[in-house]
Amino acid sequence: MSDLRALFEMPLFAALSPEQRQWLAGNVSELELAKGDVLLHEGEQVTRHYVLVEGEFLVWKRVGSQQVFDDRRQAPVCIGEASLLSGIPLPLTITAGSDCRVLVFPEPVFRKLLMDCEPFSKMIFRSMFARINAYDTFILGREKLAALGTLAAGLAHELNNPAAAVARAAHHARETVGTLGDTVRVVIDSAVPADVMGELDAWSARRASAAGPVPQDPLRQNEAEDRLSDWVSERGVATPWLVAPCLAAAGIAAGDLAPLAGRLTSVQFSAAIRWLAATLELGSLADEAWRGAGRISEIVKAMKAYSYMDQAPLQEVDIHEGIEDTLMIMRYKLKHGIMVTRDYDRALPRLSVYGSELNQVWTNIIDNAADAMDGRGDLTIRTHREGDSVVVEITDDGPGIPLEIQPRLFEPFFTTKPLGKGCGLGLDIAYRIVVNRHNGAISAESQPGKTTFRVRLPLVSQGAGGVSR
Repeated sequence: MSDLRALFEMPLFAALSPEQRQWLAGNVSELELAKGDVLLHEGEQVTRHYVLVEGEFLVWKRVGSQQVFDDRRQAPVCIGEASLLSGIPLPLTITAGSDCRVLVFPEPVFRKLLMDCEPFSKMIFRSMFARINAYDTFILGREKLAALGTLAAGLAHELNNPAAAVARAAHHARETVGTLGDTVRVVIDSAVPADVMGELDAWSARRASAAGPVPQDPLRQNEAEDRLSDWVSERGVATPWLVAPCLAAAGIAAGDLAPLAGRLTSVQFSAAIRWLAATLELGSLADEAWRGAGRISEIVKAMKAYSYMDQAPLQEVDIHEGIEDTLMIMRYKLKHGIMVTRDYDRALPRLSVYGSELNQVWTNIIDNAADAMDGRGDLTIRTHREGDSVVVEITDDGPGIPLEIQPRLFEPFFTTKPLGKGCGLGLDIAYRIVVNRHNGAISAESQPGKTTFRVRLPLVSQGAGGVSR
């Protein structure tokens, strides 16, 4: 056996008596590893305790099909105590980051040290506690990143539609500007009377302001376009299939244009109608771009409010604003068949809370409700005051949660979702945020056709470090 002075200089073993040190020296073996050697594989059952006295270990964690670097542990350090005591397979792979010297303790020796040496047992349990906390933080971080990825995908989908509308409107607007320039030259060349142009200008402005994004019956719209197209074609208007939809969309019919046809020559009438159609089309495209840009602005504003960017973690907030921001962010998941009913008590006072964290609670509950309803059903959100607490109830009309698993809903890693769809941390995170961070309470009641998650937040928020009245 090599010199064990480095071992006994470790705080873990410094309190051993001479007799214990002699006994330990006779019951420990030594292992030498070259750089790159594997000490333990993830999923392996640990049967011995290891102490690295020279060198360093690299710790790896399998994520999906890849090995991801997790930590670097330098001598002196203990390895494998948590898995050895719990009997749970090792959740990590340990490799040598350099040439290493490792002391190996059989399980009976390790357990005897735990029983007979108080400093040893304290250090071991402190080490286990620190690593469990670190691993817990790692898992929670992965869950938050997964949730962020899901939200980002949904936001990308939501932003794509208005962004595409803006791009489409801008593209067609460039073409329409060219067409409008051509029609202006024709109007000038054909000498359309100034009073007629003034009338058309006022008419286009009036029609453009009156015409909004109100959907019309497609069949009736097509019939109106066909009738108008035939009518203007008979009067010599070029490309009537392009002109008629613009006029019909603004509510202009043949009867409205007939007086102009009687006052103008065929060339003048054609020029005037084409100018009017191009003007209306350009206004319509500008409105479409404005609505698209407004929608993008709404989504970005909601995302900023949802995450409380540029603000301190603790804010005085209106609880309803956070819920509405969450609904806006999750619109991609709700808009295809989930009807949201709001029953808000707008008289509720503002709360001093961790806003972005509380929004994560609403996200987890609403996301679970949407999955339970399979994307179709009724979601009711109700807020009210009970004594010194604000209560938020989120109810869905899904199939319900089986009675036997309801007590386990807030357990870490427990999920009823199919493999690969959930890791069972959403409600655990919600529980921690509500209970640990805000001194509140969260519960669930469920039966077929009605599942309600109830979040209770104190008006005096001691956990958040502030007071709300």
